[in-house]
Amino acid sequence: MRVLVVDDDPSVRALIRATLEDRLDVVEAANGEAALTILRAGNVDAVLLDVMMPGIDGFEVLSRIRRGETNADVAVVMLTARVGESDHVRAFKSGADAYLTKPFDVDDLLECVQQVAKTTPSDRLNERQRLLGRAELLRQIEQRFAS
Repeated sequence: MRVLVVDDDPSVRALIRATLEDRLDVVEAANGEAALTILRAGNVDAVLLDVMMPGIDGFEVLSRIRRGETNADVAVVMLTARVGESDHVRAFKSGADAYLTKPFDVDDLLECVQQVAKTTPSDRLNERQRLLGRAELLRQIEQRFAS
């Protein structure tokens, strides 16, 4: 399985590569534009996508993937420091298949990538809809307690 790691922080990319490379083929991109170029050119089974990057951010990359600028069916895991439920909601509405926050547990990361990559696009869509509903509920609870 081939995984594209998209993060502007070279140390994060190196950590993920070290975690995954003995089990998966890892390709790296330092920004959103490079990620889209790689996705257009090659066979990638899953994408680990940071949100906060200069230029094209992760949400825009995800939107472009799902609109069909690249392989629209590729599995996408958002991997970000953004922990708010509104970010979860936005990610699932945009088409993310999973959402992991930094810092992350390496075993959870590996399991998540393998899980989303082995499911069918229609199963991932159903799971996205389920997770979106859960994230929406948590966002409403978060807003209620914030006031």
